[in-house]
Amino acid sequence: MVEVTERRRAVIVMAKQPDPATTKTRLHGVLAPAEAARLYECFLRDTIELVDSVPDADSVIAFHPADARPYFASLAPGAALVAQVGDALDDRLEDALGRLLDHGYDQVAAIGSDSPNLPADRLIEAFGSLDDPGADLVLGPADDGGYYLIATVERPGPLVTGITMSTPTVLADTLARAERAGIRVVLLERWYDVDEPADLARLRTDLATAPDSVARHTRAFLSERRPTIAAVVPALDEGQNIAEVVRRTSQQCVADVIVVDNGSVDDTATVAAAAGATVVAEARRGYGYACAAGVAEARRRGAEIIAFLDGDLSSPPEELPSIVEPLLANRADLVLGSRVQGRIASGAMPTHQRIGNALSAWLLRRLYGLEVTDLGPFRAIRVDVLESLDMTEMTFGWPTEMTVKAARSGTRIEEVPVSWLRRSAGRSKVSGTVRGSILAARHIIGVTVRYALPGRR
Repeated sequence: MVEVTERRRAVIVMAKQPDPATTKTRLHGVLAPAEAARLYECFLRDTIELVDSVPDADSVIAFHPADARPYFASLAPGAALVAQVGDALDDRLEDALGRLLDHGYDQVAAIGSDSPNLPADRLIEAFGSLDDPGADLVLGPADDGGYYLIATVERPGPLVTGITMSTPTVLADTLARAERAGIRVVLLERWYDVDEPADLARLRTDLATAPDSVARHTRAFLSERRPTIAAVVPALDEGQNIAEVVRRTSQQCVADVIVVDNGSVDDTATVAAAAGATVVAEARRGYGYACAAGVAEARRRGAEIIAFLDGDLSSPPEELPSIVEPLLANRADLVLGSRVQGRIASGAMPTHQRIGNALSAWLLRRLYGLEVTDLGPFRAIRVDVLESLDMTEMTFGWPTEMTVKAARSGTRIEEVPVSWLRRSAGRSKVSGTVRGSILAARHIIGVTVRYALPGRR
């Protein structure tokens, strides 16, 4: 058993031995099983270092399964180790807290190992709250409805046991039981566990602005690993082209191909799904609506970079690596594919579209000082940057709004040459008709000028 020191306080890390088959399985969509296990080991190392930094408190690792002692003895040499006892997590947590309290500690806190960047101040605050005679229990609410920390001066008993852990009602159920028992609870600020792809993307974003000392093992793992990339393909009646778009895009540097069916009357959605794409339906007609729906799905799936390309094969998917390379090299936050700098196939871009595109690029240079040559749809952007732009243009103006808002905010923008080919089948909804071209030009030029006006955000 753990030897009680004069500190009389202890912090328990509830820890499991990583196993590729069972560890962080909800991240397997963006990480290979072995990668997910490696990431969790980084979480463990960072959490142990976090707990060791808390003043006037002993660190204890409560490990699972029972035969994991050699692993944790190697992971954290010299650390105090106790085996978790019980079948379910609620029983194991109550037992770990109760054993240390029974052993002589006055205050005991327990945290999980899924929040590697948890501020140490939360643990310090928890013990400080327990010093107040008006507090019996401290909980740290988690965004998923559970809690990331529990601290107590007495064995928690039914406040923990009998509650189904890892459900959205854990915190609410615990608070209800505490109220019925007359137990005084202090709530800390909210934090989050890293369980889902979106949590991992949030963690990466948070670590980008955190001190280097925060979650250094997790930070090193993520810096060695390429960010997760999703391709968003807005599509309207592209049943003849979409299978080939999905097939060729899937062979590139992307984790997901997300096809947004923008109200097709043909079999676009069925064909895309059969080809292996994630299909999202967006009934509201408009290029911006389709892009926004694709972005929402990409974020849900943990994408950190999103590339946009059309569903008609006018943009060769094989050029995706060139589009995302400046982002991966950290030279840019938004990359625009320039058809002017690249190759435009004969007949792929009508004269009226070339003129409108040149005018838009000229306006961007004059109004924003942005040296671009094209406003094409083939582009890629960091998800956190896109979120900061607060996009509102839901029709043809979406790409222009993205560009001008990025320029106004000082976002690093880079152009790379891309090809522009004749669509393999069907007719373009924009350049295929004079009316479509006029509408697109009106939106694009209107957005370019409007956001240059004083007071526009």
